[in-house]
Amino acid sequence: MKLKKIFIIIVILLILILLGFGIYFLYKYLTPVTVNSINNEFSLQIPGKVDFKETASGSADYVLDLYSVKDQMMLYTTRIENTGTDVNLKDAITAEKDNISNARENVKDLSDIIEMSIPNCEAYKYSFTYYDSSLESDLYSNVVWIKTSKNIYILDFEVILANKDKYVTIFDDIANSFVEN
Repeated sequence: MKLKKIFIIIVILLILILLGFGIYFLYKYLTPVTVNSINNEFSLQIPGKVDFKETASGSADYVLDLYSVKDQMMLYTTRIENTGTDVNLKDAITAEKDNISNARENVKDLSDIIEMSIPNCEAYKYSFTYYDSSLESDLYSNVVWIKTSKNIYILDFEVILANKDKYVTIFDDIANSFVEN
């Protein structure tokens, strides 16, 4: 009888431990992570289900640089100071978009420029796919331009084309979480 009670107690403890780990991983999966740019000028919320590392490229040109090893997703963010001159953001984006074919290999599926609704900002996005010879794969790129009273931010989301469907809405969720500090 004593052995049976000890066995039941051990089984109950194991179940409680497994349940605790399950709750922890579920919490981690569902809870977004707030990341700040290098200079703390802005923050974004990354869904908990995206396992990422910071400073993937090692380039000093980016104020925020994230990479997901699991899905080969990248987020590169640059900042341009808003000098107060009346920059027509949509014209600047159109000029960049028109030059994409010169900057990337085998560009295709180039979308129209779409206005986004980010609080207290003027924002637009467009997307395309291209071939990346260093990764030897097609990538889906979603480029978001956000203009605030202080700066213009360019968020370049990229992911291996095979994982595009998983990330299209995640990219929008991340961009919509933008807050300038």
